[in-house]
Amino acid sequence: MEKHTHGLTYKKYIPYLLCSVLLVILLQPRCNSETRIKTNYQALNDSISYYKNRLGSQTATIKTLLADKETLGVLLTDKDKELQELIKEFASVKNVVKYKDRIVIDTIKVTYTDTLPYPDFERTGKIKNKWYSFRYKSMNDGFTLDSLTIPNEVTVITGVKRKWFLGKQTITTDVTSTNPYIKVTELKAAEVEVPTPVYKKWYVWLGVGILGGILVAN
Repeated sequence: MEKHTHGLTYKKYIPYLLCSVLLVILLQPRCNSETRIKTNYQALNDSISYYKNRLGSQTATIKTLLADKETLGVLLTDKDKELQELIKEFASVKNVVKYKDRIVIDTIKVTYTDTLPYPDFERTGKIKNKWYSFRYKSMNDGFTLDSLTIPNEVTVITGVKRKWFLGKQTITTDVTSTNPYIKVTELKAAEVEVPTPVYKKWYVWLGVGILGGILVAN
C-alpha cells in the first residue's frame, strides 16, 4: 500500500513538470530574440580594430551581426544597391562580408643601368583617377613613384546557389572587387556546421510530451 501511495505522489507532480518544460520552450525564443537584439546593437556600434596575429601580421576585426533574411535586408542591403544585385545570385544567403581596403606604397625608386646623357633632364607630375593615383619624378638616371595608392572595395557572400528552382544546391562563396585591376588568384572557403544541441531538437521535445502524456494517463 505504501508503494502505491508513493506512485500517486510522483504522478501528482508530473503536470507541474510538464508545465515547467512548456514554459521553458515558450520563453526560449524570447530570450534568444533579446540576446540577438543586444548582440546586433553592439555590432552596429562597433568600430574596426586591429591586432597582431600569431603569424606576426596585422588582422582587422569587428563584431558580426546576427541576422535573418529580413533583418539582413534592413541592415545591409536596403541602402546598398550593388549588394542587392550580388545577393540575387543566391537562392539563400548564409554570410555577407563587405570591406574597403587600399594599397599604399610610399616610394618606388628605379635606377637605370645606363645613365642618359642629359644630366639636367627632369620631369615631374601626378596621375590620379578612380582606381589608382601616384606622383612621379623622372631624371636621367632613373625615376621615382611616390604615394602610390590603389583603393578597393570587396564583397564576400557565402550562400546556396542552384541553377533552377528544384535544382541541386551548392554552397558557394563569391568574392567581388570593385577595382578592375585587382584579381582574385586563389580562393579557399569552408563552412563549419554548428551542431544543434539535443535539447533544442523538436523531436526530443515531442518525445518528452508524449512520454509525459502517457505517464499522466496512467
